[in-house]
Amino acid sequence: MAIMPGLQINMGQQLKLTPQLQQSIKILQYSALEVQQTIEATLETNFMLEIEDELLSDDTDLEADNELNALEAAEKDYEFDADTLKEIDINNDLSHHDEAYSSEYSSEELYSDRQVGATSQTSHQDPDEYTAAENYTAEQKSLHDHLNWQADTYVWPSESDEIIASYLIDEINDEGYLQAELTDILEAINDNESLDLDLARLESVLKCIQQFEPSGVAARNVQECLLLQLKNLPNSPYKITAIQLLNEHFDWLSYHDHKRIMKMYGLDELELDRLLKLIQSLNPRPGREFSATQPDIVIPDLRLTRSRQGWLVELNTDAFPRLTVNASYIDMANQLDNSEQARKIKEQLAEARGLIKSVHSRGETLLRVGRYIIEKQYRFFEEGEQAMQPLVLREVAEALDLHESTISRATSQKYMQTPRGTFELKYFFSSGISQHGSEDQSAVAIKAHIKELVDNEDSSKPLSDNKLMQLLEEKDINIARRTIAKYREALGIPSSSERKKINRFR
Repeated sequence: MAIMPGLQINMGQQLKLTPQLQQSIKILQYSALEVQQTIEATLETNFMLEIEDELLSDDTDLEADNELNALEAAEKDYEFDADTLKEIDINNDLSHHDEAYSSEYSSEELYSDRQVGATSQTSHQDPDEYTAAENYTAEQKSLHDHLNWQADTYVWPSESDEIIASYLIDEINDEGYLQAELTDILEAINDNESLDLDLARLESVLKCIQQFEPSGVAARNVQECLLLQLKNLPNSPYKITAIQLLNEHFDWLSYHDHKRIMKMYGLDELELDRLLKLIQSLNPRPGREFSATQPDIVIPDLRLTRSRQGWLVELNTDAFPRLTVNASYIDMANQLDNSEQARKIKEQLAEARGLIKSVHSRGETLLRVGRYIIEKQYRFFEEGEQAMQPLVLREVAEALDLHESTISRATSQKYMQTPRGTFELKYFFSSGISQHGSEDQSAVAIKAHIKELVDNEDSSKPLSDNKLMQLLEEKDINIARRTIAKYREALGIPSSSERKKINRFR
């Protein structure tokens, strides 16, 4: 049969996301800091978007809605009237204004009819206003700056040694350790510098750097780091024994093999105690004191407070600036005859209004999820981690009639500020462990019980995993011993035998 070219019509359905929906999904997935950065970037490129200086009063809400509807009708013909657009409040663009900004719950009745609107204040500071000295941030000196300063003031035998020292300092990490092999550093120096360098000379320069402060810097492993610090200490009764122990049997310290240490060096329990305390006084990470101390910035999206009626959850209005559309540019657009310029203004306006809607939709979704979390986990806020209930994404998605992926986006990198601290929304999700004849227990609650039992145990007789299992059964928590060991390791709690050795020399 001959193959002939031809045309064929096929009918089918295809789901496509509109640009507005794609933007809403991205904004929902972003953290509060990323949303701030998106808003700042849009403000720089979109002249239609601006930050609202003062909030609209409640008396003008209806008027602003009417103005917005009139503007949408005028957009169809590229005709703009400045009187139809004064200020468009982000809260007036969707129907559930109050519901999208606060939700309140009581202990008996989690849903309350009371709803509180969000407010914010904009502060204007005079640039010439005096700033107190305590508001300035001190300059932080890095470890490399400190080492380079010492290298500049050190009297080197030759100028080439100073060059070699700069290569070695560059390979020291923030912990204070030399992270590269000497052979690799030697090869790099010979490739870039006209020096007749051998490994012995490189090691001699390294020994000079190891005399710098902080003590123990430029070591190649923990053992060498501790030995460098011991050698710099003044003489003491146990200094020589500690150096011998680190040189000869460093692994015995790692395994807490105290009996072999006592037998090898002829020590009694008191002498062993003093020896170990001397070693424990050393710093295995000497570079930490020069590390940056600035914490990660966490901006809470939701705030939970206690009121007379119960718990009140609301959006953090200080997290984002309140946005509006610039009405003055609309007035200028009315005077333009060029349709291309009018089209550009319409695109800018659509982008501005789309961002406002996306930010508002994000807040509305977060409040719905936060409302359900408070409903489900209200005992946690009253009693603590031990009262945490099992909760999974599917349960929230079914209750709110949303997709699990939406709940995942709404809980990842989103934080809630509560009287018990600031938590990521994902923290309140935990798998449940079935219990015979009682309600399921969450993994978070079980870990909290284990931690409490270990914290209150007799340090001379630590609780074994079997004993922990028995004590949990007394609290109507039935869990296997291997699961207890798994949760204990996840909490960073050593075994009972290891805890006994560690507690002995605390």
